[in-house]
Amino acid sequence: MRAQLERLSLLWPLFLSLRMGAAENTAVVLGVYQTPPCIRAMEGSEFTIECTFTTDNNSAKWFAEWNKTRNNVTEKVYNGTDRIILSADKEKRSLSLTVKKADVTDSGTYVCGVGSKHGTSPGNGTQVTIDGAAENTAVVLGVYQTPPCIRAMEGSEFTIECTFTTDNNSAKWFAVWNKTRNNVTEEVCHGTDRIILSADKEKRSLSLTVKKADVTDSGTYVCGVGSKHGTFPGKGTQVTIDDKRSNASHVVLIIRMVLGALVITLAVIIVTECAISEKRAAVSQTI
Repeated sequence: MRAQLERLSLLWPLFLSLRMGAAENTAVVLGVYQTPPCIRAMEGSEFTIECTFTTDNNSAKWFAEWNKTRNNVTEKVYNGTDRIILSADKEKRSLSLTVKKADVTDSGTYVCGVGSKHGTSPGNGTQVTIDGAAENTAVVLGVYQTPPCIRAMEGSEFTIECTFTTDNNSAKWFAVWNKTRNNVTEEVCHGTDRIILSADKEKRSLSLTVKKADVTDSGTYVCGVGSKHGTFPGKGTQVTIDDKRSNASHVVLIIRMVLGALVITLAVIIVTECAISEKRAAVSQTI
């Protein structure tokens, strides 16, 4: 009986009845947007993953589901306990998954899916890492981040570094990088060849390298080092990536301004020379 109730809990809210019958007025899902791309937290904490989506018809029916993959095994996430909460907002076209009192087994890749009789469209996934709250965890004494600011052209590469000190070199700690852009903060993930995160345990150092930077890489990057005692942030690095096209436009504008100034100067010289010549001619005729 419990297993049946858990299966039914997947069909939230009421309009999830599509699973039992392909209604005519069903939505075509145009896009699913999942955030954040990754989460790292300590055992016992709480985390939330959110999804928004668009459909071709706001009044059409759709269903939602969440899947978690851990150790190459994928299973559905159910809204069956007080610890795991799934919610949906029909009007805002949004979903959320919250896990309370997280433990190490909650680590994995979570993917939200929105579908209809036309098929299911998945989000990009969220990589969740829950670190065990071991007794031998470090107390972070200081985090030192450099440089304070970076300005570079689109297509270039930049690196941010952090060093830190702890009360015990053999104790456990974890590192996290966050980026804030347009008042939105998200964790930076090591998920592509373009973004490289590294850590040296012996030197107590971290680095973040972004290759082939584009304008969307602009923002404030903050490294954080934490343990069960809390997470301690660096002072941040303000990164500004300039658009090549915008820079080229500025160069063209400057060249045009310089050329315009030269033309005006030349015109003034010509007019002046003409006036002087006319005066000389008038004086000659008088003599």
